[in-house]
Amino acid sequence: MKANSFAADQKKNEMKFGYKICSFTILWVFAFKTSFSQDIQHKVVVKNLENKQGVLYVGWYKDPDTFRKIDKAIYRERFEVNHQTEVTVSFTNIPERKYAIAVFLDENDNYKLDTNLLGIPTEKYGFSNNILSALRPATFKESVFDLTHQEMIIHIKLK
Repeated sequence: MKANSFAADQKKNEMKFGYKICSFTILWVFAFKTSFSQDIQHKVVVKNLENKQGVLYVGWYKDPDTFRKIDKAIYRERFEVNHQTEVTVSFTNIPERKYAIAVFLDENDNYKLDTNLLGIPTEKYGFSNNILSALRPATFKESVFDLTHQEMIIHIKLK
């Protein structure tokens, strides 16, 4: 009987050891994950709103073919503006790569940048790298920037 009792005690000890190892591993993984996975926050500061009222659309693009098409932005925010001159819109945990940002202030909430008969915008707009050509909108190539794994503040002045 002592042999069976010894074998049972050994099996219990092995199971306890296994539980301890499993618990330690789970705790270690959780501690490692929480200590090294910080939320990286990037801020887009939009200036020159001229105390206007409306909805500010901020879109991040990774592809020249979809640039400036708000419904094709891979990251986007819609931000209510009420007689402010500047707003900051935050984006969290955006992967590292090249991006371009397009922004416009939709004053009549029709989800588009309104233009006159000549195609010139009648609502405020802007792009990353603050490319504001008098005769045409900025291109993806002109607006593109490298986003790194460090917090960034991107300033965009509306035209």
